[in-house]
Amino acid sequence: MPETLGERIAKARRRCGLKGSTLADKIGIRRQHLSAIEHNRIKDPGVLLVEKIAEALDCNADYLLSGRLTPRRTFAELVEVA
Repeated sequence: MPETLGERIAKARRRCGLKGSTLADKIGIRRQHLSAIEHNRIKDPGVLLVEKIAEALDCNADYLLSGRLTPRRTFAELVEVA
């Protein structure tokens, strides 16, 4: 069974060595809210919150949302491709 968004967030948080309360403080939510996301009681926390979580964990929001690792590109690289 594929990992859920909450499982990927929890795994990334542990890999960074952060407690849930520390991450929650960094992104401006209560620890209980983060716990609900990590335990899949909140299935869609919203893309803006996922982006804040990804930034705090120094990972790619695409990975958290989809489970796929994609290379990060700068804005200049994206403009070059278009």
